Amino acid sequence: MQDAIPLLRSIGAEAARLGALCERITEIEGRADDIHNEGLRKLYQAQKSDPMAFVTAKEIYEHLETVVDRFDDIGNEIQSIVLEQV
Repeated sequence: MQDAIPLLRSIGAEAARLGALCERITEIEGRADDIHNEGLRKLYQAQKSDPMAFVTAKEIYEHLETVVDRFDDIGNEIQSIVLEQV
């Protein structure tokens, strides 16, 4: 996002770079999904004896997943803007 937002000032000239950044954001979101799922699995295994600890930690995982999803949403919006302007 830090690299992509300033490039929106010159969409036509930076369309390829913006497209590449948006693809990278999507890749990161996919990897974050994998990490999230693996983390929940390990968390469940580690916290079987303490359900409250599991629920609390799961909420943190869910919030982090939501943040990453929002970045992917922004990347999709940027991609849409680029496609409309080019």
